[in-house]
Amino acid sequence: MSLRLRFAFLTAFVVLSGLALTGLALREGLQLALLHQASTSLDTLLNGVQLKKDEDGEPRFQVDAALLEAVLPGTFLLLVGEGRLQDAVGLLPSPDTLAALVEGRKEGFLVRESEREGLVVKGARDLASLLAPLSLLDRLLPPVLLLGGLLAFALGLFLSGRALAPLARATLEAQGLAQARAWSRRLTPPAQRDEVGHMVEAFNQVLAALEEALAAERRFANEAAHALRTPLTLLLGHLERGRLTEAKAQAEGLRELVERLLLLARAEADALQLEPVELDTLVFTQAESLRPAFHARGVRLSLQLPEEPVWVLAHEPALRAIVVSLLENALQHTAKGGWVQVQVGRGGLEVTNAPSHPRPGSGLGLRLAEALAKAQGARLGWSSEERRFLVFLRLKED
Repeated sequence: MSLRLRFAFLTAFVVLSGLALTGLALREGLQLALLHQASTSLDTLLNGVQLKKDEDGEPRFQVDAALLEAVLPGTFLLLVGEGRLQDAVGLLPSPDTLAALVEGRKEGFLVRESEREGLVVKGARDLASLLAPLSLLDRLLPPVLLLGGLLAFALGLFLSGRALAPLARATLEAQGLAQARAWSRRLTPPAQRDEVGHMVEAFNQVLAALEEALAAERRFANEAAHALRTPLTLLLGHLERGRLTEAKAQAEGLRELVERLLLLARAEADALQLEPVELDTLVFTQAESLRPAFHARGVRLSLQLPEEPVWVLAHEPALRAIVVSLLENALQHTAKGGWVQVQVGRGGLEVTNAPSHPRPGSGLGLRLAEALAKAQGARLGWSSEERRFLVFLRLKED
């Protein structure tokens, strides 16, 4: 069932419930008002009744024009003494009904009583005639409910159609974008700034994030292809010339790069287990292992390590890959005769190199380091100023 139909049925249900409750409340209120009015009339009638004795000395009603005018249709008076009927005024019911009223049974009648000279004066009103307007209301209520329900359903369909029209247009537009795979396009915001407008705005934000993620994936694929193509070309050249030592060294570099890519794939698939890692020792070990490469390129490498150990929460293989990537990126983008400084501090490290080549923030190394840092809840960023490039890594402290 569509949302429009559900809204229409809900509207009809609410209107029907409201009409039914209103009708029941109106019927109950009308019944109470009629009974109260009849009781007041009977009490007034009883207060105005006068008794007299006939020739035999029996008490009787004093019937005059005022009394006859006060006795309304469906109303009658009974004078009861010693368990029997002494006198009656008005249009009387059947003898059996009359005998029941004398005995005190009141089924079908509203009865009020008062005592006069040791006798009981009863004023009775036929409930059937009194509550006749309620039967008319009972007959009118079902068709009114049916008509009101139909009108409410039609009105609910109309209003829901108008309310959901922007959502329907946005759905069709989104389906068109998906079929055309046009991630750079956006949904047209509706004129009203309502819930549908907020949903369209949120969907456009999702499209923007998706476009950015796809662009980052394309950049990563291009950088990975470039990073793999150059070592493979060199490896083939070494093999063709029979330089097995150089070929082995090139193959080792390729193996390390593939291991980092696999580590990144595992980090994106599953959350990395974080554990306490001594950052300063890890940085010192990796920097010293790469120091010959820096010396061969004519780049000076310096370390600034704290006197006290620096413990952080990290995934040690991923953190090692980040540090190696940062050092290799600094080596690759530093001109001959330049310098690279690694500084370890509380909760992170900084790698600064100068003079830096153009576009120092590009390349596969930084992309890998950034993705691995994000996978373990760390933050990696960089800044550049006058051929001086700074990369910082902030980790969770133990």
